[in-house]
Amino acid sequence: MEKETLNDAAKHMIESLREANQAVAESVIAAQERNVKFAQSIFTSGVEVLKSHAEGTQALLQELDQQTKKQQEAFLKLEQELGQDVRQQLEQQMQKQQENFRKLAQELQLQAQKQQEAFQKLIQASMEVSKNLLHTPRS
Repeated sequence: MEKETLNDAAKHMIESLREANQAVAESVIAAQERNVKFAQSIFTSGVEVLKSHAEGTQALLQELDQQTKKQQEAFLKLEQELGQDVRQQLEQQMQKQQENFRKLAQELQLQAQKQQEAFQKLIQASMEVSKNLLHTPRS
C-alpha cells in the first residue's frame, strides 16, 4: 500500500513537472513567434519608409527640374527684353542655377542612399537579434 502511494505521488509529481515544462515550452515558443512577427513588422515598416523617402525624393527632383525650366524660360524672356549685355549675366546666372540644381540632386541621392544603407544595417541587426533570441537556450 505504501509503495502504491509512493508510486502515485511520484507519478503525480512527474505529471506536474511535465505540465510545467510544457507550459514553459509553449510560452517560449509563443515569445519566439512574437519576436519573429516584431522583426518582420520592423522590416516591413522600414521598407515602407524607404519607399516613401524614395518617392518624396523623386517628386522633389521633378519639382526642382520644373522650376529650373521655368527659370530658364523667364531668363530667356528677360534676355530678349533687356538685350545682349544682360544676356551674358543671365547665362551665367542660369549656369549657376543649373549647377546648384545638379549638386542638390546629387546630395539628395547620396542622402537617400545613406538612409537605405543605414536602414539595411538596422534590419540586419534586428534580424540577427531575433535569430539569436530564437536560438538562445532557455533555462
